[in-house]
Amino acid sequence: MISKLREVLGPFATGEIIETMPGGYRLALEPDRIDAHRFIRLAKRARAAQAQGAGDTADPLFRSALQLWRGEPLAELTAPWARIEAARLEEEHRTVLEDHADLRLAAGDHHALAIDLAAHVRAHPLRERPAAQLMLALHRAGRPSEALAVYQDTRRVMASELGIEPGAELRRLHQAVLVKDPVLDLTTPAQQVTVSEPYTPAELPDDTHAFTARATEIDRLRTALGAAGGPARGPAITVIDGPGGIGKSALTVHVAHAVAARFTDGVIYLNLHGSTPGLDPLTPAQALRHLLRSLGLDGTAIPADPGEAAARYRSLTAAGDLLVILDNARDVRQVRPLIPAGPGCRVLITSRNLLPTLDNADHLHLGAMDAADAAALLARLAGPDRVHAEPQAAERIVDLCGGFLALRIVGARLAARPDWSLSDLEARLADATRRLDMLEYADLAVRASVAVSHHHLHEEPTGHDAAHLLPLLGLLGLPTHTPAATAALTGWPHHRAEAALERLQDARLLESAGPDRYRFHDLLGLYARERAQQDLQEEERTAAVRRTLHHYLSTLWMASTMLSDTALRSPIELPDNIFKDPAQAERWIHGERDNLLAVTRQALAGPDPATAIGLAIGLHWPFCYQGWHAQLADIHTQAIEVADRAGAWEEKAQLRASSAGSTGTWTATTPRSPSW
Repeated sequence: MISKLREVLGPFATGEIIETMPGGYRLALEPDRIDAHRFIRLAKRARAAQAQGAGDTADPLFRSALQLWRGEPLAELTAPWARIEAARLEEEHRTVLEDHADLRLAAGDHHALAIDLAAHVRAHPLRERPAAQLMLALHRAGRPSEALAVYQDTRRVMASELGIEPGAELRRLHQAVLVKDPVLDLTTPAQQVTVSEPYTPAELPDDTHAFTARATEIDRLRTALGAAGGPARGPAITVIDGPGGIGKSALTVHVAHAVAARFTDGVIYLNLHGSTPGLDPLTPAQALRHLLRSLGLDGTAIPADPGEAAARYRSLTAAGDLLVILDNARDVRQVRPLIPAGPGCRVLITSRNLLPTLDNADHLHLGAMDAADAAALLARLAGPDRVHAEPQAAERIVDLCGGFLALRIVGARLAARPDWSLSDLEARLADATRRLDMLEYADLAVRASVAVSHHHLHEEPTGHDAAHLLPLLGLLGLPTHTPAATAALTGWPHHRAEAALERLQDARLLESAGPDRYRFHDLLGLYARERAQQDLQEEERTAAVRRTLHHYLSTLWMASTMLSDTALRSPIELPDNIFKDPAQAERWIHGERDNLLAVTRQALAGPDPATAIGLAIGLHWPFCYQGWHAQLADIHTQAIEVADRAGAWEEKAQLRASSAGSTGTWTATTPRSPSW
């Protein structure tokens, strides 16, 4: 049998047409020699041409595809896989026929189409799309009564077999035929657009002339996008995420300019305004309209329905070699419908959010520039002579700014004030109460950029706690924030405080400082401090700070009593010790050292001397235990002054003894209880 088949099929192939395989045989044919593959390829090309308005190109492709159809596919095969494949092919055949019908309606071929569709509608009475097409063809052919009869037949079958009414689109069409709505009429002999030359978008904004550094990130993005003249490699989607003002958009545009020539179908740039001060983020429907216009469609050819618009966009990009830049994205929901379909397309997305649930995406996390790169950027912006003349002031300005946006603003200010020295600007920036004011120039502002992310949290159901927490954190001068201290600050359970901290980190308003530890960038901390003064009532501010100081005071004394080899008398009544052993207490002291110093200094400057003194005394034993004597010197000096003003003579004597080099083996009388 196999040899006979080889003899019969031999003249139609240049090589071995039936190959022997383990366990059987395989028919070795090119895809174009198999009618099912040819049908799918022709239909795909026809749809792409139809989506671009090239009806004269799409029509012969549709006809060639449909002419390949010669009855039921795989008719003599009964295996389950064959029945599944046959059903798929039949559904594709019906859809292609209906797509072609849309094209013929637009071209004014309604007379012939009415004849062709009638059999299709009779064979598939539950398909509403061909019923609507037949109704429209009959109406345009001057046969409205027959068009209405098609509706009634369809309605009757659906009611008897499914127990439902026709869909909204078919009902609206029925009503339009009844009233002879002119919107159904063909206004021109052929409603089709012939595109003589392909439309190639080139929408990149200008490259930033001052762009510098980021060599590693540039190499990674160029590898993902592919070199000019060669095929793209790497992931189809790359998300560049990072805090506001870090330089995500500038990096993306810079790299896109370098590789734009590689994309033969052009480059589309779209600012989604996910974090643009004063502007609402684009909806997916708005974004799709922009993308479709960028691909050459005019307003009348863009579907009003977002789902249909997304399908049209995928069709137009299915065979494309296109770079799409989705800048300033809000979230995954906004960008998911905007991903092109073609394997030759590449997408760069910038966002403050991580977008971790976006499928098939590579992620590039953009952090702050190192000091040398930031100094080089400042030199480009302000002029190398000014930076070389005052290198120390330049270094300090870089430290005070930290991000690309802030440095751009500084550069703009210096360019506008040639009489200013870098030292003049440094002095203005060094004043924390004015720094955000100084980092605002023309349409650029760090404060406004941060405020957008904060405002978005207020709008999100899961972001309310985080939005409320941000100004509360601004009440504390802590280097880092922990869930335990945040729970005390807010009065929330530990898990709720931790979730709010995590949400702030996701929004790039906090950054990780290690496991269960978070910190502000300096400028974000200044913003939080501003919001605390403007958004919180004095009572709330006072109570929140008091709870936090109490947390550190009690936990510090629990650690001290655990570490001391003599009996220490706490200035407050302590709860059950949270530390299982001295090693755990020592780890807490190590992790919280800088916070303990900061919270003690804040308490010493505050209105509650008893709490401040209790913290200062509590620091003595664990810090001496670790050998951190130098860190205590200024704490003791300030605490002695506070004790003197408060008339706390015993505590003052105790602090003097500690300051003079006491080993910490005292058993002094209990200081006054804190006044919470």
